[in-house]
Amino acid sequence: MNLKHFNFKQIKLDKIGSTNSYLIDLNNEIKQGCGTIVQADYQSEGKGQRGNGWMVEPLKNLTFSVVVYPNVESKYAFYLNIIASLSVQKTLIDLKIKSKIKWPNDILVGTKKISGILIENQINGHKISQSVIGIGLNVNQKVFKNVNATSILNESVKIEMDDVLSKIYGYLDFYYNILIESNFKLLLKLYYSHLFLMDDWGEFEVDGKQFKARVLGVNENGFLCLMTEDSTRKHFDLKEIKFLF
Repeated sequence: MNLKHFNFKQIKLDKIGSTNSYLIDLNNEIKQGCGTIVQADYQSEGKGQRGNGWMVEPLKNLTFSVVVYPNVESKYAFYLNIIASLSVQKTLIDLKIKSKIKWPNDILVGTKKISGILIENQINGHKISQSVIGIGLNVNQKVFKNVNATSILNESVKIEMDDVLSKIYGYLDFYYNILIESNFKLLLKLYYSHLFLMDDWGEFEVDGKQFKARVLGVNENGFLCLMTEDSTRKHFDLKEIKFLF
């Protein structure tokens, strides 16, 4: 594996509450190298966006976190979401699985969720000194109860999780290099090319009210930009808006 910034170190655990929390705590004790991975066969308190859990069958799916030290201005925090999303989405493309990135960083196959990402940053001054990127990817789980989800196995073939992890890790290093080089325009262009409903109409809900709108992209703060049917442009943070399928 040819890596530009990461020094591969993998910490494998049988069971943990949250790989993100474990890696953050570990780093507070002993600073880990850029690209250090904490992977768990099962995490009982996996965290997702909006405070949702990420619950999966043990030994069937990938749950891991990676620490990086981007030292970029905090106003570019959303680009960490972008590089993580692109890394997973490109891995799925390699496996011949058609997928889209649902803002801000879920990965969908059709309308079914296959992956979720949670990023926790530390800010020092005006820069991001540390970022822990947590990724959950459904790999070999077949049945999902009470949730609209799918897996690599359901969409393609059974695959070794280490092989999937290696692909994601390599792409994360690749896109991280683009971030470090401050090529934000390229990253945003790539993100838009795979963004769910980009330049298309969808159904949304805000404060219990449903409406149609067209996705225009994201603003400088990473908020979702929409145009409503009356041609009004609006911006929404994650906790303000819900996609309807």
